[in-house]
Amino acid sequence: MTHQERLYKALKSECEAEINEALLTMDMCMTKATAIGEHTSKHFLEEASKALDALTNGRDKLDTLESYIEGSSLFNKQQKLND
Repeated sequence: MTHQERLYKALKSECEAEINEALLTMDMCMTKATAIGEHTSKHFLEEASKALDALTNGRDKLDTLESYIEGSSLFNKQQKLND
């Protein structure tokens, strides 16, 4: 595996981790009220809003990374990166 492929995989994993953490937080806000420290509606909204921002950020970064890789001459277009 080349260092470009390894870097791609590391960046992709980082984006996916951010997405999964945000989804977990949103799931907890929606279904596990006791998982959130303060049980006020304001706190639930703040936590859900932060999770939504993180989800959007993670997906945007992943989309940007994949668009960059598709258009990059560093990667052979026929080469399939291992997920």
